[in-house]
Amino acid sequence: MTWKYHNPVRIVFADAFDETIGAIADGKKEGLLMCSNRFRETDDFKKISHSLPDFQCFSAIENNPSFDSCGKAIDFARNFKPQMIVAIGGGSVIDTAKAVRMAIYKSCYEIRELVGCQVEAKEKPLFVAVPTTHGAGSELTMWATVWDKLEKKKYSLSESANYPDYAVYDPNLTSSLPLAASVSSTLDALSHSLEAVWNKNANPVSSNFAAKAVALIVGNLEKLVEPISIETRSDLLMASMYAGLAFSNTKTAAAHSISYPLTAYFGIPHGIACSMPLNSLFRLNTARMQDIWPGFLGKARLDDFDELWEKVSGLANTGIPFSLSRYGVERGDLDWLADLAFSKGRMENNIVDLNRSDVSRILADIY
Repeated sequence: MTWKYHNPVRIVFADAFDETIGAIADGKKEGLLMCSNRFRETDDFKKISHSLPDFQCFSAIENNPSFDSCGKAIDFARNFKPQMIVAIGGGSVIDTAKAVRMAIYKSCYEIRELVGCQVEAKEKPLFVAVPTTHGAGSELTMWATVWDKLEKKKYSLSESANYPDYAVYDPNLTSSLPLAASVSSTLDALSHSLEAVWNKNANPVSSNFAAKAVALIVGNLEKLVEPISIETRSDLLMASMYAGLAFSNTKTAAAHSISYPLTAYFGIPHGIACSMPLNSLFRLNTARMQDIWPGFLGKARLDDFDELWEKVSGLANTGIPFSLSRYGVERGDLDWLADLAFSKGRMENNIVDLNRSDVSRILADIY
């Protein structure tokens, strides 16, 4: 068997994120701080502003970033071409920062042209990604998701030059995350982990990281009730990190592919949309996993998949809808949703080749 694993991101897990980032910046003056408008109103923003006093800030970042919102961020950065970019937030903030950085090092400032741009990388701004959720994993990958919200299509900016230089994790930054977002981001990390295992690109290192992530997630799912302790937050942030290290080498697969139209057309939160199909996908994939699954379960501290899914199903007690019908999807929608579920670069990574009938059954299962 031949396999390879690579992830160049330097990881720092620390309680004082502002001091860590300040030390990384080391006197750099031309910098860009990217965050959400909500984060800009917090005491944590004041802390990082003291550590990076000369950085300009951009915070008009859209959830599930669109061509339009990314274009505005690129226009803002184009005026001064920062030497360093610090992105503090969830996947939307970090993905927007990746689009900005790529535009700068390719000198390609039109977002639609940036998708698929083949210009080689020039000198890149130093890039520090600081997640404030425990799920997206964007701080450890080379791709960013950008949406055309008029056509309701997802695009991926992807190339090896666009890994962040640093991923800085501070559990305290996740402490204000609402319960619904905490559950959704945790389930996103769970999906990243499992899809990295039942994946044609899986390797022993990525699968080992995935198992570590699942073990931490399973041990903390029942603790996702208000108030969520900092210990639980820390465990889940570590799980998200492991999941990111796993799928950074495999990419996501069928669950994410199925999820994209669910989010685009019905606004289903990403972590919910991509985790709903996992039980059905396990049933479809299990025949191809006979050699790897027992070892994976052992590392993940599980007896079987049903044990995991029982804990996931228990999250319904938090009041978060976990079926398509609860989000306004009608049975008549399942047919065209199945047509849109085949995202190039994702669906074909699944360990079993799925056809339209398979996807139709999955959508019926989660309806």
